[in-house]
Amino acid sequence: MELDFKTVKALSSPTRVKILNQVLEKESTPTRLSDDLDKSKSTISSHLSTLHKAGLVEKDEEDGRKRVTYSPTRKAKAIVEGKERRVRFTLASSALSMMIALIAIGSGAREILTEKTVEQADSATALSQGSKDAAVQETSSTVFLSPDILLFIGVGLLTFSVLGILYGFTLRKLQPDTY
Repeated sequence: MELDFKTVKALSSPTRVKILNQVLEKESTPTRLSDDLDKSKSTISSHLSTLHKAGLVEKDEEDGRKRVTYSPTRKAKAIVEGKERRVRFTLASSALSMMIALIAIGSGAREILTEKTVEQADSATALSQGSKDAAVQETSSTVFLSPDILLFIGVGLLTFSVLGILYGFTLRKLQPDTY
């Protein structure tokens, strides 16, 4: 869902975001919102008007009723659900890339240790036999991904996954607990 200018402008105020969160929780009146948020009724009414013009809340005025209630629109619910979905996706993909990174780092480290052990054994064998052909043949049969590349990829993925997890938890902290 694309956000238009009016929606972005309406959501740029922390007070309007708090009002929208209250309305998402349950239908509210300006009086109830002013009590809950400790703001004047005129301030709340002004913010509700902006949210209404942006299409985020619906104004429900029935004839014969003295009070006016506000409820969230589909647009407001879609914005909130989209944010929740992004947080879940960010955390899940970061956890997956962290597992891949740890596997790559483990494989690279194991290959380096194995390679050093094989090189030491081959060099000892080559020196004792006086044959250089065995050492040359062993070094020419390299793996597609060298251990250094595996370590580099693993560390890079690990860095991005840690940043992604931090970003996901930050987004989750910024979300109110009302939805």
